[in-house]
Amino acid sequence: MTHAGGTDPKPYSTGERVFGPPNGTFDADWAATALRSNRPELDHATSVRLVEKAWDLLRSQGLRGGELADALDLEPGLASAVSDVATETARFYLDR
Repeated sequence: MTHAGGTDPKPYSTGERVFGPPNGTFDADWAATALRSNRPELDHATSVRLVEKAWDLLRSQGLRGGELADALDLEPGLASAVSDVATETARFYLDR
């Protein structure tokens, strides 16, 4: 998402994006925002990269929870935070 004339991500402050990605799709920007709510030291671009990596592993290898965290090859606390966001997103949008 970009603002007219800019490249900053659109803040999620109105409508359905506050509650989750629209139409049950994976939205890396939304997931990155969810990750940053638990890990505010991360910048947006890093957060997007991490949740995209986790989502790829989740979808391609069926990994979730601790198995996904282990496969991310990150420091344990960060790996768990990333895995938690991807696993929760999958629960809400893939498992219905």
